Amino acid sequence: MGFRQRVRSLKKRIDATVRVILIGGSSNVGKSTVAQALAEKLGWRCVSTDSLAKHPGRPWRQTAAKIPDHVAEHYLSLKVNELVESIILHHRKMSPLVAELIRATAKDAGLGKLVLEGSALWPFITTGHRLKEVGAVWLTASPETLRTRIYDASGFPTANEKSRAMISRFLERTLLFDQRTAQLVREHGCRVVNVDEYKTTEALVGNIIDEANSAALRDRQR
Repeated sequence: MGFRQRVRSLKKRIDATVRVILIGGSSNVGKSTVAQALAEKLGWRCVSTDSLAKHPGRPWRQTAAKIPDHVAEHYLSLKVNELVESIILHHRKMSPLVAELIRATAKDAGLGKLVLEGSALWPFITTGHRLKEVGAVWLTASPETLRTRIYDASGFPTANEKSRAMISRFLERTLLFDQRTAQLVREHGCRVVNVDEYKTTEALVGNIIDEANSAALRDRQR
């Protein structure tokens, strides 16, 4: 089978009516990895909601660059509930931008199909986002998995006292946000997937495609 045939075969795995797949979840749950793998498999473009608006991100850097003062103040001065409310408010403010991107892609064939990932997607996933062209899944993980990933990514074991304090507060926010949003998604009858139940990203991607196809079939049968 030639390259073009393989690409066509992969694209046939997703229902033709589906034009957008939303991948939501808390920080460090693996949204970007899953979304990029899914987009590559389908031949779609991949976009993160992080590219649409800015909010104090992770309180660590992959380089020696200093953490901005406003980011440090954000994590060190707010309590965990305040941190969660801050990110939720940010997501609500982003909603018009996200909604327009989803609507436009769902309705305009000229824009190309899209895998959209980000924690800001919870308002759209909890409402089910009633467009038949849109599939959605919310990723979650155990506290142990999130803690391990955050500690590994941030270099927590060798960080100084101030950095550890910021990372610890980020972890607390992540765990609480994950708990609250996953519960909201479940209460609205939308799909929550525990990434710990999948041994490989490929297996999880295959499951998401199968679910998107099943949802599209249910929509057509209504």
